[in-house]
Amino acid sequence: MEISKTASRFILALGILFGIGGLVVYRIWPNLVWIYTVLEVLAAVHFIVFFVTHFESFKAVSRQRSTQLGLNSVFMGVLFVAILVIINFIIAQHEVRIDLSAQSAFTLSPQTLSVLKGIKHEVKISGFFQERSNKVGAAKDIFENYRHQSSQVKYELIDPDKKPAVAKQYGVTEYDTVVVESNGQSAMIKEISEQELTSAFIRVSRESKKQLYFIEGHGEHSIDDTDRRGYAFIKTALEGQGFAVSKLVLLSEKAIPEDATLVIIGGPETEYAQEEQTLLRDYLARDGQIFALLDPMTKNNLDGFFAEWGVLLEHELILDPTSGLGPAIPVVGPSGYLSHDITKNFALATFYSLAQSVAFDPQHAEQFRFDSFVQTSARSYATKALTPPISIDPERDRQGPIVIGGVFSKNANKEMEDPDAVAVRKMRLVVMGDSDFAANELVRSVGNGDLFQNVISWLAQEDDLVSIRPKESTMGTLLLAKPQQDMIFYVSVLILPLGILFSGIFISRMRRRL
Repeated sequence: MEISKTASRFILALGILFGIGGLVVYRIWPNLVWIYTVLEVLAAVHFIVFFVTHFESFKAVSRQRSTQLGLNSVFMGVLFVAILVIINFIIAQHEVRIDLSAQSAFTLSPQTLSVLKGIKHEVKISGFFQERSNKVGAAKDIFENYRHQSSQVKYELIDPDKKPAVAKQYGVTEYDTVVVESNGQSAMIKEISEQELTSAFIRVSRESKKQLYFIEGHGEHSIDDTDRRGYAFIKTALEGQGFAVSKLVLLSEKAIPEDATLVIIGGPETEYAQEEQTLLRDYLARDGQIFALLDPMTKNNLDGFFAEWGVLLEHELILDPTSGLGPAIPVVGPSGYLSHDITKNFALATFYSLAQSVAFDPQHAEQFRFDSFVQTSARSYATKALTPPISIDPERDRQGPIVIGGVFSKNANKEMEDPDAVAVRKMRLVVMGDSDFAANELVRSVGNGDLFQNVISWLAQEDDLVSIRPKESTMGTLLLAKPQQDMIFYVSVLILPLGILFSGIFISRMRRRL
């Protein structure tokens, strides 16, 4: 490449000016990342152009013994180092991470990313670990992941043996404890995982807790029951998401509390008194939110109540002969989630034990609207023949897809026409044809717990919680067969070292012949 001396000097001068300018901006205004990055990129480009255009002359000069250590060589060497320094500086300011682990162990979940994106106040993480703790490395990795995603996150590793006063100030009495604090609130966790840390972030970032009530007294799943049928696990999960969770016995309270954000009816098996139905009806009329999980083959006398809102419960049993868990436990894959905010970007499989269909009565179309969000596959059937032995009859039974879950809400167009409908404008009712999928026995399986919590978060208008949640990390073990072990040994210990040795001998002999 031919270029005049004047032009080459001008290119060099511009490169120096751009480099100095970028350094000045970085030191004075470190937040203006794009400005000093552009300046340093321009500097690197000018230096590279100058170096390339003078490369041949540099080679010629460097071959002369009289000038090998001269000023020219030193200058070109310094210029080359300057190019490397600038490139390294640009890369350091624009960190890129690639997770190559088998289970994406170092990639944060969609919910964590959503929570970090919504942080309004600075969040400080204080990790109390001994200097030689075997957990400090993993903790630092996960803290760094959070800091990388949000400039609002700061973290500090503290050795409680060296700084006992700080540990006492935070109330830390055990090693390997983490304290998360933000905006005057704090949360302490002792299990270092993304799931626990994200839950702590949610708790400290919420200005107030939204109240959830689980109705009991009619055979519903109890939030205090830790047995296979109970809802104790989902209660703990919801509390970890920053919700306040309580049980509600309507006949004794005789009212739905004013602080109720959401009421959950989890699989009632006996009848509701008319007084209780009136309380639920009045609650919906004042912008209430209800999540009802209703099983087939139960006598809870709620069909008529929900029919007022356009809900049709046919008490059909959904059967799927292709389900790997048995015909009575249909599995819903990614294609079964319809377009709705509850299932947006949701791709985890869910399964349901003894589920019924949920439909909409078209006679209520002017007043209410219906949006289904989960349905079974086209290979499933809904049967009303519930006398054992239960089987599929394609000529008698209704073929899928069968809707299991849907949202019933006030028709927006009707609200605009009817001023008296303002009181129920925000009313939302979610009905699912199965309550067992959220029980302790099944809720931790695949996506069951995530879907249940997505419904809760959507009804509570916590949009940043409607996503796939972090899972507990698992340690992966690499198991190699004997031939694979032998291959690794021979390649790394014998073939590669001997190949390098013989290549060196061959090249040495070839040079001697020249």
